[in-house]
Amino acid sequence: MSVKEIVRGFMVFERNKVPLEIKILGIAIYIQTSSVRRTAKILSEFHPVSKSGVHKWIKKFEEKLPIVMERKPRKLIAIDETVVKANREKYYVYAAIDVERNELILMRVYPSRNYLTTKLFISEVKYCESKPKFIVDKAPWLIKALECLGLEYEHETFRKES
Repeated sequence: MSVKEIVRGFMVFERNKVPLEIKILGIAIYIQTSSVRRTAKILSEFHPVSKSGVHKWIKKFEEKLPIVMERKPRKLIAIDETVVKANREKYYVYAAIDVERNELILMRVYPSRNYLTTKLFISEVKYCESKPKFIVDKAPWLIKALECLGLEYEHETFRKES
């Protein structure tokens, strides 16, 4: 399940004045910067947004999928990335979710998607006291990065159920 599908599935955002891609990008930027002001400033290059708007998105998102970045023993982590387009540019939003607790562990935005970017993201998923098993789709960059880091993984195809 991609980040977009997670957000759609939880029906986090009711109104569509701001495109879903911009909201996802905003959440990921906020998690990276921890600043609503900085996030709004960055997003305003793509779409007019306010600090209060970004703050509301974060609160609505956290109601459905809590953002928990503290160290905990974790057994199963799902990792996926999705392409977000803004101003004709592609950005790749990676997300790591604790499957058992339904918590967002980490979310990052990158300008490219490849083995090195993926390895960097996975190595940042350091909020685990234990060595969890990862659930990934068949993306070769995900599998190669996990194998290089010596981490256990399981393949699962993420699909929307009809």
